Amino acid sequence: MSLPDIHALYAATDTTWPSASISEIGGWIIKDGAGGGKRVSAAIQIDPTANIETAETAMRTIGQDQLFQIRTGEEQLDSRLQERGYQLFDPVVLLVAPVADLQKLNCDQLTTTPNADMIKIWADGGIGPSRLNVMARANCPKAYIHFDNKAVAYAAIHNGICMAHAVEVSEDHRRQGLGKQIMHRVADWANLQGAEFLAVITVIENIAARTLYKNLGMSEVGNYHYRIKR
Repeated sequence: MSLPDIHALYAATDTTWPSASISEIGGWIIKDGAGGGKRVSAAIQIDPTANIETAETAMRTIGQDQLFQIRTGEEQLDSRLQERGYQLFDPVVLLVAPVADLQKLNCDQLTTTPNADMIKIWADGGIGPSRLNVMARANCPKAYIHFDNKAVAYAAIHNGICMAHAVEVSEDHRRQGLGKQIMHRVADWANLQGAEFLAVITVIENIAARTLYKNLGMSEVGNYHYRIKR
């Protein structure tokens, strides 16, 4: 089975982890993240000839940092931003596998809203109310999945791709295989929803997460990073 291309994964990411609002201005997608982090706040280029100053002005107008997401094939934009003094920040990798390769268990530990134990695990991992708001506003099939309230994930589907976001394991229960268990549960839910692929994003520096996903048979298929003006 051929894996989805990187542009399909970018679209799934944007839909399942949405900004509070977006607008197209002068060849850019300008995102209002409402405090939900870089992924929902960074400007994205849609016209290679777009003026960088246009995006900078738009981001300042809504009170956000001058932050750009650089995707595969945007080397020219990356170079232009570097020349303007923008620093490289948080390179990430996207991994994907067929849902059928990961489905193993019965997914009976999911909710339509996160419970108190799930919220605490996320909070301990730095995922607070603003990011919970990102999950809440996603307008697509989604679920909050846990494993015995020790590991959690938020999962959502766009065009047959299930994105697993905010995968966290309680600090007291790490290195016990729970990351693997929660991913199997996400895959099982995705299968029930008819999704073909399961994808996840992690920062390149997170060797433990990348090892987990590769051991599950997931393939690295693309990347992106940010440029920010300090």
